[in-house]
This record gives sequence, structure tokens and C-alpha cells, in this order.
Amino acid sequence: MNQMGSSVVVGIASTKCLGIMVLAFAPSTLFRLYYFRMYLLIIIIGVFNGLCLLPVLLSWIGPPTDELEVLEARNDRVEMQKVQDRIDIQENKYH
Repeated sequence: MNQMGSSVVVGIASTKCLGIMVLAFAPSTLFRLYYFRMYLLIIIIGVFNGLCLLPVLLSWIGPPTDELEVLEARNDRVEMQKVQDRIDIQENKYH
């Protein structure tokens, strides 16, 4: 969720919300009342579905977590941080 959530929100904001904002300022009441509100409700339901409902359901019924893979990923992050710290120390020596 930490990695995908922002991409989903940006995708929704840049495509769907900007697209229906034209309908919000339409001079016709028909467009504002039915099309704008309908599409806005569909977008809100889709956001809730993609960011809240599906991740929870998939965490309940999905495959179990591979503990070895989680530990390897954590160790990789620690090693990368150590390497980055060494690079930062070396750069500070030369500046």
C-alpha cells in the first residue's frame, strides 16, 4: 500500500477528476445534476474499492506472507542504507 497508494491517487486525480471538472461548470442543469454527480460517485466508489476494500479483502484471503522474502527485503534495505552512509561519509571528506 505504501508503494502503490500514491500512484493510484495521482492516476485518479490526473485523469478522472480533471475530466469531470468540465461537467461541474456546465451551463446545463442536466449535465451538472446527472452526469457530474453520477461520475463523481462512481469515482469515489472506485477509490474506496481500490484503496480500502480490495487490499483488506486480499489480505484476508490471499496467500500467506513469505517470511524469508520479507527478511531478505529488510536485509537488502539495511545493506543499501549502509552503502549510502559510506558514500555520504566519503563525499563529506572531499567537500
